[in-house]
Amino acid sequence: MSKLYEVLAPAGSIEQLISAVNNGCDCVYLGLDSFNARMKAPNFTAENLRQWVDYCHLFGVKVFVAVNTSVKNDEFAKAWQTVLTAYNNYADGVIITDLALMKLASKLPGPFDIVASTQLNIHDRYGAQFVKNLGATTVVCARECTLQDIKDIASTAVKVEAFLHGALCVCQSGQCLFSSVVGGNSGNRGLCAQPCRKFYSSNNGINGYLLSPKDFCGARVLQELVDAGVSIFKIEGRNRRTEYAGITSSIYSRIIEEGNNYTEYDDIILKTMYNRGNYTYDSYLHGSNSDIIYPYQQNHIGVFAGRITQKGFESKISLQIGDGLKVFDGNDEYCGGIVRESGIGLIQADFSKKVKPGMTVALTTSNRLIDSVNDAKRTLPVALHLCAYAGSPATITATCGNYAVSITTGYLVDKSRNSPLDYQQIRQQLQKNSDSNYTITDITADFDDIFLAKSQLNTLRRAVLQKLTYHILAEYNKQFDDRSTIASQIDNVPLTTAPDLVSAIFYDKQQLISNYHNVDIAIYKPEFINDDSLCGIDIANCYLDLLSFCNLHSLSKFDFSKFGIVCHNVGQVQFAKENNIKYIAGSGLNIFNDHIATIFDDCTTFVYSHELSFAEIGSFCNKTGLVFVDGALTLMKLVHCPFKSTTNCSCDNCSATRGLTYTDEIGNKFVIKRRRDKNCSFELLNGNKLSVAARMSKPGRYLVDYDARIVEHYKQLNNGINDGYTETQQYTKGRLYSKIN
Repeated sequence: MSKLYEVLAPAGSIEQLISAVNNGCDCVYLGLDSFNARMKAPNFTAENLRQWVDYCHLFGVKVFVAVNTSVKNDEFAKAWQTVLTAYNNYADGVIITDLALMKLASKLPGPFDIVASTQLNIHDRYGAQFVKNLGATTVVCARECTLQDIKDIASTAVKVEAFLHGALCVCQSGQCLFSSVVGGNSGNRGLCAQPCRKFYSSNNGINGYLLSPKDFCGARVLQELVDAGVSIFKIEGRNRRTEYAGITSSIYSRIIEEGNNYTEYDDIILKTMYNRGNYTYDSYLHGSNSDIIYPYQQNHIGVFAGRITQKGFESKISLQIGDGLKVFDGNDEYCGGIVRESGIGLIQADFSKKVKPGMTVALTTSNRLIDSVNDAKRTLPVALHLCAYAGSPATITATCGNYAVSITTGYLVDKSRNSPLDYQQIRQQLQKNSDSNYTITDITADFDDIFLAKSQLNTLRRAVLQKLTYHILAEYNKQFDDRSTIASQIDNVPLTTAPDLVSAIFYDKQQLISNYHNVDIAIYKPEFINDDSLCGIDIANCYLDLLSFCNLHSLSKFDFSKFGIVCHNVGQVQFAKENNIKYIAGSGLNIFNDHIATIFDDCTTFVYSHELSFAEIGSFCNKTGLVFVDGALTLMKLVHCPFKSTTNCSCDNCSATRGLTYTDEIGNKFVIKRRRDKNCSFELLNGNKLSVAARMSKPGRYLVDYDARIVEHYKQLNNGINDGYTETQQYTKGRLYSKIN
């Protein structure tokens, strides 16, 4: 494989960026101090961005700036300015989630790659086509894609980026509200508190980290990804330690350069650096998801080093003083440890608790590995040639690949009065290179009986290398010559209103048929989307709620002239457009501001993001959306089967009808429900329903789960009557009265 395939490394900090570049990556992605999905990383600033873009470009490494969070109305101008900051500082592209920002960014004079973030849940050719039409040049595939999904995306002729290594989210890409609803810190805004990594108990007696997936290691399926059309391979991990970016860049860059030569030793090194659950090696790529969850641990487990015996700690691998250890009692983490004696076999180590024979010991921090990563240095080879004759100016020339620059002194070289300068003295001074970006590989000189001070030779060397740097960057940046400082060009959104109404979600076919006429818009959300559930549905105001990760090909057989669809990702919207199907822009599209709403100007209506408060929804100029105010609150949508993870069931012996509940360590309950079209997917629901009836007294455009009494209450509100209805069961107000971070 050639450099047609690029390794994209995380750069959550300056140190991580340097480590990734020094260890061979082709591109880095980084965030500024706002609007990036890793706000807990050190990140970069508008002030230092150009410095580090130049550093990367010196080595031909591309820089992508992540502007990949949800953006509120009052933040949109600032988010657009962040895109412009990346553009004006010569970044090679931006990674974007907000569709309106994407459309704006695509109008900037290129080259400037517009990368559609994985948060957009693109897993088919429809989604790729939608963002391509908006101006995206690259699509980051949803993590849950199969190889066939990736091939379909590549068929649209966009560049395809796929995850290659790192942490997986258990929730479908871009569909998680768990952190924001339970704690107010939104993963969609870069502040995920990772409630999925907590300990849960299930109602079938299985306990553990039931929502915590293994890390992904794609080395074994690299060629399959290439064959599917992937050209950019992303390493996840901007919040991980500096050396992680270096070692993953080093291994994957070598594998690609050498033609997918992944060894068992590489596997050990990667696991030593970081792994949860000994990796999943194909993730969802082959259509199997039963091996995703690792319920025993939710953090780094290292690589097997040895065991505690009657004699002490016997290591099977060579260790160094200061290496970090973890001790496990079965699958349970027991304590930590530090190596106190280098070697292999029976060695000394200090453990934080008293250990017992039979316990296993894992290496979690290798000083040898860290040193090898930190010692790596990416430099450019340079040949220097000095030409200096008495009575003439001296000239020094630096040659680096196809680049050659010269510096000529503004003074004449003196003839030697005593000891003339010799070649060894010239070489000694010119070899003293304090500029770590270059390695002096060859020094030649033409000279006669002259005198040049050491300081003069040092000045010549520094000056010619500085000029070489300027020249290399100037050549790289020629492609950006059309870039100029662009002022904000954001169109105003006009005020748009629509009549108050009540819409409802029906989960049962008979319930729908009996009661659809009681609401203005009926959303049908059956457990199964099949011939049986859709037969006889001929209701003008009805919209079928699609699974977020649905198989759109399987829907083609249904007659959508009789009802519309609720779309939860851009692929479904594209499907609706191509097939002339009326649609509602659903909650999965996470419509966070007026500008995104304009992208869906042909929809029947849309659902405001469940992460917005009433006050923020009230700031919209577009008043035609629906506010979800009562019903089951979906926190996550899952592709893997949690029933398989917690029981011994199989697809042939499915236990989904028995129900499944997870309970966290403080007693909060979460319910898992199955949905299915061609394939199964699952929703994790908040244990308490959403309700704001006790505080709501105004007319509006409301969306509720169907309940005759609740529908009547909101219809009465829209008629100017408050009937005093309050919810009797336990409930949550979601984020409707409290803003998320």
